[in-house]
Amino acid sequence: MEYKYELIRSPRKSMSITISNDNKITVRCPWTVSRAAIDKFLDSKEAWIHRVVARNAERLARNDDVIEYRSVYFCGERMKLVIGDRTGVSDGCVYVTKIEDIEKLFTGLCSEEFFKEVDEIAAVARLTPHSVSIKGYKGRWGCCDAKNNLIFNYILFMLPKRIQRYVIVHELCHTLCHDHSPAFWKLVSDYEPRYKALKKELAEYDFLTSLY
Repeated sequence: MEYKYELIRSPRKSMSITISNDNKITVRCPWTVSRAAIDKFLDSKEAWIHRVVARNAERLARNDDVIEYRSVYFCGERMKLVIGDRTGVSDGCVYVTKIEDIEKLFTGLCSEEFFKEVDEIAAVARLTPHSVSIKGYKGRWGCCDAKNNLIFNYILFMLPKRIQRYVIVHELCHTLCHDHSPAFWKLVSDYEPRYKALKKELAEYDFLTSLY
């Protein structure tokens, strides 16, 4: 089967396929791999590709109003997005003067409570970040750098609180384990036993990180 894909060659030793939230396929491979070998590799992953593409298409169809900026999520609730002459959240609507105002609005409304929850979970887990901040990210929900500074994507404020909490636990655990080893996931499960279900639920919102 023929696929449209972006090809990225590098000194790597193996081939891999990634599919973005909007179904862009990227193939990464070593410099010397032939097109025939790439096509054969893609054919071997045909069932998986179809499954992911279909799932993404279904998710995007369910959220077409969000993608077209007619609606927006706020703490897990889908609300009408009104672009006009004021900013705020009321009566089931989010009001902004322009799309870019969403970051400032949501950060102002939600960050204090979010930081408080980070502090509470950190105290219980005895995991101490060097700092905690909020910013806009493309393609990620948060990170923990080598100095244990935690940075969270403000788009988390669009998600249900239970998912926000999972991301907090996830990044706090990276202050002790800077990888995704079995030891890391064991630590996550100690403070969020539902993490597997929440991780899967979080993936349903991944498309949001490329919208704003």
